[in-house]
Formats: sequence, C-alpha cells, structure tokens
Amino acid sequence: MAVFNIIGNDNPIMEVSLSGISEKCDRKQLAIDLDETMENSHGLGLSANQMGIMERAFIMFSDFKKREKLVCFNPEILQYSEEQVFEDEGCLSNPGLWLKIKRPESIVIKYEDADGKVTERPFRGLESRIAQHEYDHMEGKNFMNLVSKLRLQMAIKRRDKQLKKSNRIKDLA
Repeated sequence: MAVFNIIGNDNPIMEVSLSGISEKCDRKQLAIDLDETMENSHGLGLSANQMGIMERAFIMFSDFKKREKLVCFNPEILQYSEEQVFEDEGCLSNPGLWLKIKRPESIVIKYEDADGKVTERPFRGLESRIAQHEYDHMEGKNFMNLVSKLRLQMAIKRRDKQLKKSNRIKDLA
C-alpha cells in the first residue's frame, strides 16, 4: 500500500495514450494504491498515469453521495449523450485551477474490474463528468485543452490571485 505523488499536467507522461493493462499488473494492488492516493489528495477521481503508473486504469466516485468508489481497468466509452452541459472542473494534476468544461451529460462505459470481469455501466451528471475526465487522462488529454487560451489564462490568473491571498492570510496567522 502506498500513497503516490501526483504528476502535473505539464509532465510529458500525461500526453501518452495508454493502450491497456499489462500482464504483470497487480490489479488489486493498483486499485488499493489508486484509492489511497485519491483519498490522500481529496479527489473525486484519479487515473493511474497521474501517479506515474502507465496502466489503463482509473478510480472514481461512482456514487458521490454514498461515497461509493469504482476502479475501471481497460475502460472504453461506448456511448455519449447528445445533451451537453457546462460545469466547473478541476484536476489533481493542476491543483486550484477550475475551468468550465462542456461535456456530454451521460455516457456508457465498458470496463473490467480487478478480477477481469467485463461490465457495461451508464453514468449521468457528476459521475459521468468524473469518468470522462479520468478517461481523457488515459487518452493523453487534459481538461486545459478543452477551453480557449483566453479562458485558460483567465483561470490561471484567478488561481494565482487566490494563492497569493491565501499565502497572505497564512503569514498573518
């Protein structure tokens, strides 16, 4: 069991599209490591490559209200809804940066569990957004590429301003 450091979106490893789970992968251990690292980082989802592990797997809250988690190995999005929604989205690989991202409201994913059992499952709302975000990481994409350069620059300025403000407050304490 281990808590890993989260790799930043600027690391070249995050631009690699992952092909699948290797034969040598200990799925059960990877599931534990994903869970512990996500919990330690206070995230809603985490892809293995964000921990520097080049395996096609991610963990997510499958029901945020009930705090239920799901680990998906070799996931594939089979279906996207036509309905699209804009929502704020953040990323553990770029802490403090929040962007309004347009994504399909619902999806259907096919994935394997830790034992290799294949399942198809629909997701809506927040859970759909989390799954799509983590899936993008395994495809070598990140959420910063889904907005204009101007919107990204504005969000970075907002984040940096908030960091300066919080640092001033810490200095006063």
